[in-house]
Amino acid sequence: MKKKLITTLLCTAIAIGLFSGCGSDSTDSNEPNKEETPEVSSEENNDKETEENTEKAIITIMEWDSGVDNAIKDFDVFFETFPEYKDKVEIEVVTGGSGPEDIMETMRKMMASGEQENMPDIITCNWAQVPEYYEMGIIRDVSEVYDEHGDEIIDGVVNLMKYKDQYMGFPAEVKCKIWAYRKDMFEEAGVDPNEVTTVEELIDAGKKIQEVYPESYIENYTEVANGYDLFAYFTGNDARLADDEGNYICASDPGVREAFEFYSTMRDSGVVSTTIQDFSEEWVAALNDGTICSQVLADWFATNHLPNYCPDMGGQWGYALWPDEIAKGSESGAKLMMVNNSSPEADLAVEMLTKFCYTEESAKALYKGPRGLIPYLKASYKDPEITAATDYWGEDRMQVLQEAMEILTVYPYTPNSTLEQSIIVQYLGEYLSGTKDLDAALQAAEDDMKAQIGNAYD
Repeated sequence: MKKKLITTLLCTAIAIGLFSGCGSDSTDSNEPNKEETPEVSSEENNDKETEENTEKAIITIMEWDSGVDNAIKDFDVFFETFPEYKDKVEIEVVTGGSGPEDIMETMRKMMASGEQENMPDIITCNWAQVPEYYEMGIIRDVSEVYDEHGDEIIDGVVNLMKYKDQYMGFPAEVKCKIWAYRKDMFEEAGVDPNEVTTVEELIDAGKKIQEVYPESYIENYTEVANGYDLFAYFTGNDARLADDEGNYICASDPGVREAFEFYSTMRDSGVVSTTIQDFSEEWVAALNDGTICSQVLADWFATNHLPNYCPDMGGQWGYALWPDEIAKGSESGAKLMMVNNSSPEADLAVEMLTKFCYTEESAKALYKGPRGLIPYLKASYKDPEITAATDYWGEDRMQVLQEAMEILTVYPYTPNSTLEQSIIVQYLGEYLSGTKDLDAALQAAEDDMKAQIGNAYD
């Protein structure tokens, strides 16, 4: 009944059974008559009945579209690492839409209609949705996992999993801020990204690269702003859209103003492309031909996309931190896997996710797997098999990621963060396009949040 209800609710859901049982067919087409049936011992009968009555537990994971294949790959590795689960568990991955906001909307509808028990067993989200899930009260508190394993896990990761008094889940992906750059081009231009400490020096680095590669850019920021870019910057300068009481302060917060000015300054400097949009065909081509030679973004860009978009460029891309003055933070904290507290398989889901995220066997297997998923255990960064260079990445990758996880912070999201982000990104776009000046754009954003939301925590 549970799976039928999920399928009905998600008309376009994709259900993918990853691991089907492979039992042999013992029925002969020339089955003998009852009189000819050979005697079977009671022990053999009991074994057969046990085999027939053993059903796999089905655990459903709700992902957004781009995460479905990743979940399949990751749990394929998990089952190979822990084969004892193959005969006990089947994973089904369903898509809840194009992004975490779509999954959030589906959960709202199911909550409103009293269908919590029919929700997926595991729900994925970005940190921006965590406060609303907390307020819903539908997520299993996994504090016991962090009580037991917290000392083994990188501190920044442990902190990201907690909201108020509850540990909300497990990291599907920690979104460290990193600067991915073309090592060959930067070296030729005499630019060391590790020596870039300020935004001004970032622009100077771009100009030095253009002295050697006149048609190249160190980033791309169009008038159509991206929320992930903006909020990653917010975590580096402590920007806030609302104060602790939930009053909107966009027009007066110095960090928000500085972030708007950053994107305007970068666009005016000539070192970033103002026409190439992320995830367009032109963007992929530019990453391959050097028109875009770096991205000041997050590890998910490098881990999930560079090897796919630029498969023949192994060894050419390097890792560095953002410039020191804006290096701390994250891009939306982390992608979480949270367990539905009403799921009949909640205990099993917690058990599996604990092994998935926080065992050395799984950490090593997932790192060596098709996606190169970064580990979250302190011990992993002392393992030469993990810290060594790979076919695509150099040793700098794991060194930089460890440093980035030590300075992880997350933006203070509210239960209304999805709408807040939509509003602030809209007015950043209007400012960049010249439709509104800076003061007008910030005031309009604040006014809209007050009108559409009221208080950030209501």
